[in-house]
Amino acid sequence: MGLLLHLVGIAVFGGCTYYETYHLLENAKLVQDHPVVKELFSVRPQWGGRWKFLTVWGLTVQLVYNILAAINDVFGTSTVVYSATSRLQRLRDVFFTALSLPIAMVVCILFWGMYAISRELVFPEVMDLFYPSALNHGVHTAPVVLALLELVLVPHHFSSHHVSLALLVLFLGAYLAWTMYLALVAELWVYGVMKVLSWPLRIAFMAANLAFAIGLYLLGKKLDHIVWGKQKADAAAADQRRAKKHR
Repeated sequence: MGLLLHLVGIAVFGGCTYYETYHLLENAKLVQDHPVVKELFSVRPQWGGRWKFLTVWGLTVQLVYNILAAINDVFGTSTVVYSATSRLQRLRDVFFTALSLPIAMVVCILFWGMYAISRELVFPEVMDLFYPSALNHGVHTAPVVLALLELVLVPHHFSSHHVSLALLVLFLGAYLAWTMYLALVAELWVYGVMKVLSWPLRIAFMAANLAFAIGLYLLGKKLDHIVWGKQKADAAAADQRRAKKHR
């Protein structure tokens, strides 16, 4: 089941990456005179290209994770017994628990939440003319759906908080620093919501997003415990009994 899920993930996120990389910019030229399209897409080659958007960072995380997980399905392990995990599984688990799961939730919840409040701040209506609905759901809905299916169907082991949270904060901090660089150097605001806020509110908004991401990481860990906690505890107890017998 795990391998099938990861192959689906590779197909979905690989397909979205290909379309976004090679076709989206050409489609945007159809409405390139629109001020929003001109600001975000006409200067893409000079300032950040497609890497301006958290969606693209998140999409890349999901694609890399599913490739890594598929390799582990073939050459590694996928067990609830931590002592029996392969190095590949441990790497897979760190990647999923610290980045893939929380980033999927952050991207999807923030996007659709702000879309519901004021879509012009995150996904202006003009983008409907060149941004296919299937691609929109592929990058803003599929990540959290597949990540939650992964959480339920595939066992993972969470690392210590300081390792996982350091990776998550480093990832999101790097992205936020990149967007601030683009804003200060190129006067390019990737998201309209940041453009309309004052600097104190921008800082508060970024801090709130980091806190929100940490909260989602903790939620993911809680959900994992609900789904897998008993099996992991039983497996650990059985492993300890076997170890005592061989002493």
